[in-house]
Amino acid sequence: MLALDDVPRVDPRLAPDSLPGTGPTPLEDLLSLYKGLVEVSTLINAITDYSELLTAIMDVARRVMHAEGSALILFNKRTDELELVVVRSATGEVQTAHRVVPRTSIAGWVFEHGVSALVPDAYEDPRFYRGVDLKTGLRTRSILCVPLPRNGRDQRIGVLQVLNSIGAHRPVFTRADQEALEAFANLAATAIEKLRFVEERERRVRFEQELTIATEIQKSFLPASLPDRVDMTFAARYRPALDVGGDFYDLFEMGPDELFFVIGDVAGKGVPAALLMAQSLSVLRLIIVPGIAPAEALERWNATLCRRSLRGLFVTATLGRIVPSRREVEVASAGHQPAWLVRTVAGDGVHVDELPVPAGLPLAVVPEVHYRSTVLSLGADDSLLLYTDGLTDSPHPNTGARLGENGARRLLEKGVATPAVLVETLLRGEAAYRGAAPPQDDLTLLAFGFRA
Repeated sequence: MLALDDVPRVDPRLAPDSLPGTGPTPLEDLLSLYKGLVEVSTLINAITDYSELLTAIMDVARRVMHAEGSALILFNKRTDELELVVVRSATGEVQTAHRVVPRTSIAGWVFEHGVSALVPDAYEDPRFYRGVDLKTGLRTRSILCVPLPRNGRDQRIGVLQVLNSIGAHRPVFTRADQEALEAFANLAATAIEKLRFVEERERRVRFEQELTIATEIQKSFLPASLPDRVDMTFAARYRPALDVGGDFYDLFEMGPDELFFVIGDVAGKGVPAALLMAQSLSVLRLIIVPGIAPAEALERWNATLCRRSLRGLFVTATLGRIVPSRREVEVASAGHQPAWLVRTVAGDGVHVDELPVPAGLPLAVVPEVHYRSTVLSLGADDSLLLYTDGLTDSPHPNTGARLGENGARRLLEKGVATPAVLVETLLRGEAAYRGAAPPQDDLTLLAFGFRA
């Protein structure tokens, strides 16, 4: 509530007649101004909706200041522009067109300098911006424009102005009007900042709740467990970043002697990427049937995603088929990072070779794409390792340099090439390289091999 000491006072040594451009200010006008300030103090404390607050401020400003119109102009940090947010006309209509106000205008000058402007004849002031008059049909005669302070007078969130003083005895705004509107602006700025803070806090809470739900949905599409077989061993890990992403992997057992595997990454982050990830896996599960070749499955998958995917998003993926009885693996790629063939050589450590799979376009880019595959046999000491770019793109906290393929390979030079060891070694190595910095992207690892 506005305290008595907060009510602006006119210096008694300055008679209204002695102020340039002012006429007499009747006592009832001053009382009306002060009552208006008390009213807006109560109003501001009661309103909890941001848009309602802005229009209420404009309504009170126009009515209390006996003005034909009022305008609220706020600074947009994102665009670095002043925006005409709300205009209150004499008929009570509200416009929220978000028009940009030039910095060379009277409002722009007040915002830049933090000093009020009392303009008795707008069209005689070179700073006057006539664009609003042209769009609204209002003929601006006099203007009183005051800054909306933030954290004192050094920072401002915008300006508040009233247009065209109404009344035969007060054809223009007075210095008393200026002091009253400045006090009004202080109250209004405080209320705007308060509700901005409240709305931003509520927005963050909603975003975090939605992010948690989206993350859980994303995880639900990943395998709950890996195949438990006597002839093969599997290992996989998914480490999400702070944001929802589009990494995925899956394993399909089509029978005792046929398995399919996939790893992929949707370009981009956030909920759109997570949605496309879920959609992509759902489509693939309908395409995978016994005996289908990975290259053919990629072509069907791509054609379907081109019809259904969100515009501008695409998917990289590696898809493969395993025939355990022959220790045979057939692999096809749609623009994904090359798979690594990792083997332990007695007396010579671990060797990492890039699997020579023909490169193909990512999915959901061009509807008709022909993919090719590579067939290889895995020995008893061999593992096939697949990963997403969250591994190689991991940045060093001091230099920003990426871990890269060479850095990731060096992490595997010691130890043995079993799937579980490979996955854990890369996870620990990436975390050590990144240090205390949070991950910038999801990281997914999938490895498998045959038992001796």
